[in-house]
Amino acid sequence: MATHELESGLVVTDRRHSRAQESPQIDPRQHVPNANGAGVNTPASSVGPTSSEGAGNDLIIGRSSWHAEPWSGWPNGWATPPMGPDHDAWSGEGVGRQATTAKVSTASTCVDLNSRQLGSFPVYGFKGNTPVELPEWRNSPEPELFEGWAQFIQGAVNSLQLRGECITVVTGRYASPDGGLTPGRIARFTTINPDIVDVEFIDGRRVVSMGEVEIPAADVCVVRYQSMPGRMRGIGPLEWCGRSLLTSSALEGYASNLAARGGVPWAVLKGRGNINKQQAETAQRRWVEGAASRSGAPAVLGNDIDLVPVSFSPQDMALLELREFDERRICAAFGVPAYLVNVAMAGSMTYANASQLFDHHWRATLRPLANLLAEAWSRWLLPRGTRLEFNPDRYVQPPLDERATVWQTLHNIVDPATGERAISIAEIRAAERFAPLPEQPGAPNLDAQLLTGGVV
Repeated sequence: MATHELESGLVVTDRRHSRAQESPQIDPRQHVPNANGAGVNTPASSVGPTSSEGAGNDLIIGRSSWHAEPWSGWPNGWATPPMGPDHDAWSGEGVGRQATTAKVSTASTCVDLNSRQLGSFPVYGFKGNTPVELPEWRNSPEPELFEGWAQFIQGAVNSLQLRGECITVVTGRYASPDGGLTPGRIARFTTINPDIVDVEFIDGRRVVSMGEVEIPAADVCVVRYQSMPGRMRGIGPLEWCGRSLLTSSALEGYASNLAARGGVPWAVLKGRGNINKQQAETAQRRWVEGAASRSGAPAVLGNDIDLVPVSFSPQDMALLELREFDERRICAAFGVPAYLVNVAMAGSMTYANASQLFDHHWRATLRPLANLLAEAWSRWLLPRGTRLEFNPDRYVQPPLDERATVWQTLHNIVDPATGERAISIAEIRAAERFAPLPEQPGAPNLDAQLLTGGVV
């Protein structure tokens, strides 16, 4: 540790133990590189003496210069890159990709739609084809953190799509059935940020740790969105739409600046001869003043000024076609039909009605996500042979008149051996959330007649 006194009288304590030399030398590029790796540094992309010069790399106080040695030339406004040498800009730990995603409204809207819809689906337990009651965590896996199951699912899906993995850990167990020889059933659990977790393959087993503390295998469940052989961390949609995110973020910022600075000029005042800056500003100011005071009267121009409409439209200036192209790519990466997030759809692809659109979203995106989570959590949370299922009926159900036709058809199917119908009126009412029928023998069942065409 060394101290340096500047000409201004300020005493600075230097705690950089990794420096191979301490010197009052003003130029920081004479420092030996810190311990970020051996070898020759590459200019404008690494640390050490070859870091590029310029604002952000040097801090001048008096006549002394301190040199910060992070990633030289890293674009202004970006977060730090992911940690780890074998991760690219859209994977692994770190918040760089999340910071960029937050700037792109389409990406955030797609993730929000998927998580909200999956959170709204009821979940049931099944053993074979028989429904079974789920444990108390069905209402809220961790009441101290989540108001209900839906909020827990939203966080899990957000992590799965934005981080490429969902990591769930136990926060409480029931009493051990054999006095502590085996752990009790899981009673409480929560999701954690994948950025604070290390996942490694050591001695033939997966090891999940937080800092230096290993999490017992029975207390953690890791669900990966996509995976590659030899890669322990999950892969999310940001892996393959990263460039579209960068482009979309840049175009959104461009449109915001365009609007904040007065929008697209619709015309220019063109002088017939050469004019200086003062003359241009005077003509512009007089035009604005005249437009504000003429109360709808036509404008009057001098002999030396022409009003020339510009040849491009605000739509062209805002680069809307480029923005829509990238937004459609982002929607495709997150599995969301562009129409559902108010993004224009290219080509002639249409849906006959809203139910077909929702059915497509369920089949192509939400069902695979639901199965991915349900399979992993079923093995982790439930006894062998019991599984967790999401029910999308309310999301994909057709209109009431179409459902009534289906109910009528099923009700008219009768088992010739037993005389039982494929579905009863009580089951139809329960499926449609109708109130139970009153116990009045002989009273006409108007709801049942409506649904079954008079066959009761």
